[in-house]
Amino acid sequence: MLFQSVMFDFQAAEKLRLQEPVSDIGLEPLCAMINNNLRCYDLSTELSNSTMEALPQNYAEQINFEDTCKGFLDVAKEAVRQTVNVIFEDPGVQELVAKLYQKDWCEGLVTEYLVETFSDYFTDVKMYIEERSFRRFVEACLEETIVVYVDHLLMLRTYVKEETIERMRLDEDVLTDFFREYINVTKVGSRVRILGDLRELASAESVDSFTLIYTNILEHQPDCPPEVVEKLVALREGIPRKDAKEVAQDCKEIYENSLVDGNPPKKGFIFGRVKSLAPKSMWRR
Repeated sequence: MLFQSVMFDFQAAEKLRLQEPVSDIGLEPLCAMINNNLRCYDLSTELSNSTMEALPQNYAEQINFEDTCKGFLDVAKEAVRQTVNVIFEDPGVQELVAKLYQKDWCEGLVTEYLVETFSDYFTDVKMYIEERSFRRFVEACLEETIVVYVDHLLMLRTYVKEETIERMRLDEDVLTDFFREYINVTKVGSRVRILGDLRELASAESVDSFTLIYTNILEHQPDCPPEVVEKLVALREGIPRKDAKEVAQDCKEIYENSLVDGNPPKKGFIFGRVKSLAPKSMWRR
């Protein structure tokens, strides 16, 4: 149908625009794109329903509006992701993120300031987009925050100390307290949980502790490669090489035994996006 072709053309133009640098698009146009495409989704769904009801069944069966309608949701979803990128490409945010797990971070001069910046952006975004979209935006921002924190932890080149562990614990509280003001606390907890798990890994005292914690991580992040454990073990001072090798081997076996047809049973939201991990885990060679 002609109007389906027009809808596809519109979606293609929107997707092309979203390929531009977010600094060129801007926050307000991205928010407008979210609103417009969700509105188009609602209207196209109404049109689909009314058209299908009006047509005889043998004609209605020949028409598929599903892909057309879904296309608007896909554009809106990508626009939400790019809106989050506006925040993380902010020079001030990048400056703070670069200090993660460094001296300023240990002194409480990073995470607290980061959530203040988030708050300013959230105030602006909330004025521009509908509530349902705003919640999705906040969830996406939280997930990106967790990915960034995990990535920088795995890129550490200095040993983890007691003050590092304590600051990690405080970060979990700061992030949880901030994001729970905007979205369901259960959703916040399910995202922040991995930070606590990695903190426990970074402070584990025995081979059994490492393997138990890693097993628990795989229950909610099945694509967490054993390389993560290896990196955290390497950040621990005083762990005998023999124990480190045993942990690595045990976790490799645990991971491989969890695979289904050679792949994790499902993908989490973190480890496929963590830049410090090789695209293909060393264990899968």
